[in-house]
Amino acid sequence: MPTLVERINELAEPGYLGVSAAYSFMTVMLETILRGQLLAPIFNMQEIKDEAFSRFWIDFSTARANGDPNAPAPEPAGSSLLIPPLLTHADGVVLDIGPGTGTQTPLFTNPNLRVMYGAEPCVGLHKDLYAKVESCGLASKYRVLHCGAQPESLLPALKKAGALNDETNEGKGLFDTIVCIRVLCSVPTPEKTVKSLYDLLKPGGKMLVCEHVVNPWTTAKGSWVARFVQAIYGLSGWSFFMGGCNLDRDTERTLRAVADVDGGWGSVDLELSFTSGPLPYISGTLVKRG
Repeated sequence: MPTLVERINELAEPGYLGVSAAYSFMTVMLETILRGQLLAPIFNMQEIKDEAFSRFWIDFSTARANGDPNAPAPEPAGSSLLIPPLLTHADGVVLDIGPGTGTQTPLFTNPNLRVMYGAEPCVGLHKDLYAKVESCGLASKYRVLHCGAQPESLLPALKKAGALNDETNEGKGLFDTIVCIRVLCSVPTPEKTVKSLYDLLKPGGKMLVCEHVVNPWTTAKGSWVARFVQAIYGLSGWSFFMGGCNLDRDTERTLRAVADVDGGWGSVDLELSFTSGPLPYISGTLVKRG
């Protein structure tokens, strides 16, 4: 049973992140205006948001521990404990969605991993990502793509990288493993995007996921207080400052539904954790029918 202080800290955790992200945004906005770009907030708002989120994420990410992108990450805690056991199963041809600064890259240790594609839309994170890939000894296997997860962005980038041939696979059956770690909360069209990722899996391929989701407050495991706090954060500009992240997505439902066209997934092994707070997680593996 958590203490009162622990409970308050759990509910306040997104608030700490949100304040830091908002500060980064205001800093970039002020710098832009002081450079004389007075109309940038009207015509270039997305660029300002991208730059602000890049700065926030680099500061927040453990990939920049002690200011060194090559520094080893500290011991995982909280939801980060869910990730290492998952990523050891990434093998074959792997698609890494939203790798950010490469925080998770050292965890890809499966000897059967042949090649990886990292789809990272925020170009401001690429420098740190490349550094982490290099330090992990994956430079010969890892290819960074400047794109998002949505098909209209991802598929052209894969084609440009030589991974996709419209005449042979048409965006289907390409990957043995697709990794989604804290990214599906921010894709602009979740159902369409997840369906495209499902199509990109080979028969028998697997999706490894660790995603924060809407609090299951209507069930015995959930918390109506945490769900209320999620809503408050959402109304306070969370998505605007946090790179499009949404606290209230039912990502498990979306993941399960995309396989209905094939009679469901071959197997689903998902665990729900941290359900007493505003950042509950689903984590585990979904395997496509062979």
